[in-house]
Amino acid sequence: MKTTYIFHVGESDNGDMAINQNLEITLGPRLRALRQQRKISLMDLAKASGKSVGYVSQVERGISSPTLKELSLFSEVLGVDMVSFLADAPSPDPQPPVRRDADRSFIPFRGEQTRKRVLTPRNEGGLKMYVMQIEPGGSSGDALYTHEGEEAGYVLVGAIVLRIADTEYQLEVGDSFRFSSSIPHAFRNVGKIPAEVVWVNVG
Repeated sequence: MKTTYIFHVGESDNGDMAINQNLEITLGPRLRALRQQRKISLMDLAKASGKSVGYVSQVERGISSPTLKELSLFSEVLGVDMVSFLADAPSPDPQPPVRRDADRSFIPFRGEQTRKRVLTPRNEGGLKMYVMQIEPGGSSGDALYTHEGEEAGYVLVGAIVLRIADTEYQLEVGDSFRFSSSIPHAFRNVGKIPAEVVWVNVG
């Protein structure tokens, strides 16, 4: 059975796309549950996402509605898909272990000129796969970031610079990587063509 997620969005005061208040799914309790499950304090989540403690608290209590970009930031810090905040409860029907090309979907990412194509099948599991699509000059953002788990990848098209802690690695087609997601990291496309990287997160 194919599942479709519908995102209701509106325009926020600063021009970002905001989650509409009439969205039936309650984001706050999901955000709080995921944060507590991963033993991340409110202050740590706020600091890692570049938001104030008060604002994150208001989101968790349903007083403020986050933009899609902010929700993407929270998901990166918590090491989960953004759909973890928005999806209904899992279907009791078993999900297939494959994902067809026609069932493609994309989620926003914390950086500029960057988006994730979801490759992970819908069945249960701790491994998440994406194709990270990074336009020339695109990046994961100005700051290094961390989250739980481990990640690995393989460059399909173009070239990127991957920074892990204090070391930068120039990666081209055919190069691969693996590192702990708890190490501060970032990436950017330094080439003249869009880059595509198969990106895997575990944990």
